[in-house]
Amino acid sequence: MQLDSDFCYHCLRCSRCCHDQAIQVNPYEILRLARHLGLSTSQFIERHTTNAGLFLRFTSEGACGFLTPQGCGVHPARPLVCRLYPLGREIDLQEGEGFVLLERHPQCPALVGGAGRLGEYLDEQGAGPFLAAADLYLELVLEMHEALRRHAPLGAGGETLAGLGRSAVQAVNPWLDVDAVLGDAVLEADPWRAMQRHLVAIRKWTRQMEGEESNAH
Repeated sequence: MQLDSDFCYHCLRCSRCCHDQAIQVNPYEILRLARHLGLSTSQFIERHTTNAGLFLRFTSEGACGFLTPQGCGVHPARPLVCRLYPLGREIDLQEGEGFVLLERHPQCPALVGGAGRLGEYLDEQGAGPFLAAADLYLELVLEMHEALRRHAPLGAGGETLAGLGRSAVQAVNPWLDVDAVLGDAVLEADPWRAMQRHLVAIRKWTRQMEGEESNAH
């Protein structure tokens, strides 16, 4: 489906989609959630994520850690995947973006169909900045991947980081923690502005890594 495709979705807030999921978040989404909760991104990652900031934490019963009896406890700052539901977004570097209807919980009472356009639904969900941020970080990841490919090519055994210098490893590992990367004494309040500075900082790391690797040869 495309932005002009017929689509309408009426959520009845059963919260079934807030269980047994793996919600991956990017640095902008972490920023939005952290600022909503009055936290630094370092604090948010430690308290509310798993896999060093890659996924939101779920309870042992399978519920999202932000789910309350009244529904989503961080609804204004919810991640893109929650805003898109019941849609999934697919990106093809040649064909561009497309959207697919995901399989829903068999007991989900929400209504799908009726008059409307997919683009209108996304606007209603406030998805615009999140879609833009996802694209910016995808571009950055592709750049980092290319830098690593040039300076740490696959070895005979398939080692993806063969010969990679310590500075490159350090540049990749902490990149989800925006506030730690920026190192501000006073946190940047605007998530979008913080994200832009974060992108600049990671690209600077990438250039430094490439320069150090070039000097080593």
